[in-house]
Amino acid sequence: MVEQDWGDGPRLDMTAGIDWLIDQKLADREKLFLMGGSYGGYMSLLLHGRHPEYFRAVVDICGVSNLFSFVESVPDFWQPMMEKWVGKPERDYEKLKADSPVTYLENMTQPMLIIQGANDPRVVKEESDQVVDRLKAMGRNIEYLVLENEGHGFSKRENKIKAYHKIFEFFESNRLYLAAQLEE
Repeated sequence: MVEQDWGDGPRLDMTAGIDWLIDQKLADREKLFLMGGSYGGYMSLLLHGRHPEYFRAVVDICGVSNLFSFVESVPDFWQPMMEKWVGKPERDYEKLKADSPVTYLENMTQPMLIIQGANDPRVVKEESDQVVDRLKAMGRNIEYLVLENEGHGFSKRENKIKAYHKIFEFFESNRLYLAAQLEE
């Protein structure tokens, strides 16, 4: 379902699932946090940009932020499958623009933590840098953890500990802030 439709069908499936959870009283709209890695990191960024009203804080782990730069930066052995997987930038310009989280940075208003491996060959660091630099320039609440000796995800024990500690700390500080806001 994701091939050449990275951000429409899957995104709408996510919001439909969230709405169902809320309707069933299994989730509280005022207390939702969002986190994902790799494609899930991409989806976290896209959901934050297209549906910021759902979430109170967002964590992106090595997620694609810009489908145009992603297509150009993947390893050489991925190049043959990029058109089938993502699309062809010249032909699918409007679709790739609509499905790129960087298109919606102005809507990304909730606190964010972005975690990226400096040596990630799949989703290069520049994908995260684009989001961090532009959101910081907008004065947004964004934290950035770059793991200097890491690739895509967390393969080293010390990085897993560091990253998960940071994620917990980020969500806990936002949970406490949210709780205080809800009491007012």
